[in-house]
Amino acid sequence: MRDLRLRYGASVGAGADGQNGGEPGEGTAQEAGREFSVHGPERIALTGSNGSGKTTLLRTIAGELKPVSGEAWVHVPLRFLPQRLDVLDDSLSVVENVARFAPGATNNAIRARLARFLFRGASADRPAGTLSGGERFRASLAALLLAEPAPQLLLLDEPTNNLDLASVRRLTAALEAYEGALIVASHDVPFLDSIGITRRLTL
Repeated sequence: MRDLRLRYGASVGAGADGQNGGEPGEGTAQEAGREFSVHGPERIALTGSNGSGKTTLLRTIAGELKPVSGEAWVHVPLRFLPQRLDVLDDSLSVVENVARFAPGATNNAIRARLARFLFRGASADRPAGTLSGGERFRASLAALLLAEPAPQLLLLDEPTNNLDLASVRRLTAALEAYEGALIVASHDVPFLDSIGITRRLTL
């Protein structure tokens, strides 16, 4: 079974896959009448110039935007990590934020899993609003990857932007261990090479 299928026509909001939502000025389709499917644990890179529609495509797949033309089917649990990193509630601790995504997990289980993302002891009790950019990214990624049900499709929008080298390494390690499908928009060629991209789609 396909995990994700996109079908698009000639008049779309942005990007070469036509499933983009209606946000003017973000780009136009390069081709019409195509389909884009994800089968199993593929790792797909979205590339293209700024404004070509990569973010809009990811938001449409995630269900945040309606397609202007064409259709989108997603048959598996997915999670989306946007550039703005707004998946966390700043008033809650790191542990409490993860618990929102995994309500069936015990506190001890969450803390054990967070240790893999370098949140150990008191650091896991810090409010999300006090985290640095790199820490916030790690906490956001942990919340999505530890979610229940586990995401079978992960969408990432320019994940290495503004990350230090240690955070990029942590991200790479987490994605190497991730067993689901991955669609990532990125200009970072070394990063894409390091996470085992199997297919590239240029918008």
